[in-house]
Amino acid sequence: MLCLTKYTASGPSSRYRLYQFLPFFKEAGFQVEIQSLHNDDYLERMFAGDRLSKAYLLGRGLRRARKLLAAWRFDLVFVQKEIFPSLPSFVDHLLRVGQAKLVVDLDDAIFCSYQQRSSGLGGRLVREKVPNLLRRSTVVLAGNSYLKSYAERFANNVVLFPTVVDSERFRSIKAHREPSQTVCGWIGSPATVGYLRLLAPVLERLAKSERFSLRVIGADTFTAVGVPVESRPWSEDNEVEDLAGIDIGLMPLDASDWSEGKCGLKLLQYMSMSIPSLSSPRGTAREVITDGVNGYLADTPQEWYEKLQRLIRDPELRRTMGARGRQWIQENYNLHKYGPILVSQLTSVVGKA
Repeated sequence: MLCLTKYTASGPSSRYRLYQFLPFFKEAGFQVEIQSLHNDDYLERMFAGDRLSKAYLLGRGLRRARKLLAAWRFDLVFVQKEIFPSLPSFVDHLLRVGQAKLVVDLDDAIFCSYQQRSSGLGGRLVREKVPNLLRRSTVVLAGNSYLKSYAERFANNVVLFPTVVDSERFRSIKAHREPSQTVCGWIGSPATVGYLRLLAPVLERLAKSERFSLRVIGADTFTAVGVPVESRPWSEDNEVEDLAGIDIGLMPLDASDWSEGKCGLKLLQYMSMSIPSLSSPRGTAREVITDGVNGYLADTPQEWYEKLQRLIRDPELRRTMGARGRQWIQENYNLHKYGPILVSQLTSVVGKA
């Protein structure tokens, strides 16, 4: 199986949509070759605001093109997201699958950015990128119901395959604190911290009456008046420990098609670690959270204020809701459940005539 990912294992989407399943592939006897479009330095440079050189982009593009021309030698080709971001649709046809079966993994609403391109030939060529790739697929793995509905417009075989987490790794390793020590938390990247900024007015209002702090993992540019903010760089080695210091997990999102395509990784991490969570009702959040049972959904600033205040003030509610959240993840979004399911799905794809 040839796997064409966007990132190395340092990229969350590639790590959770492919790399974490490698032990299951190995156990099933799969021979896997992975080629990432970008190298390990890419995300670090992008988040630092460094411009990528033309030489880098050309080199990585040529490297991928060479692999595409040899893809016909494999039984299965797994494409994560897309083949060549931003390039016209016809460039993707360098992928010579031959008799190989094509699996497309869709875990973001990447089609949104192309749909907004200008009219004319150039705009049309990129707008058709994702639909054309989906049409060529043997099967599409869609990360949530919104993405599944989109993919079904173009592909004949679409399977709902959510992002999942290893509930044995992401588990509670501490007792919750008293209300005076409540820590709200968010995990993400410099590219996504804008979503957290949507919540700044609510946090500033809460700070006038409640005692809490905010831990931000993966970004260091967030501030809110009156709110003590602790920023920590993200690292895979410290991820679980950093999350363990959070009492309430936050996932604010805007009302956009892009947000509807979100597969809710941070929400799954929080809940797996028994951290009661509060999220905008977008994308996977609606599928994961039963409002008021295993978490809270909040759409308006007032809803965010009232529900976050409730969690800050009530440690017992946090414990109960956190326990229900973990149970839900263990039963429905657990790597050890979905690893064999993915192996079975890919095995059946190879067997299709």
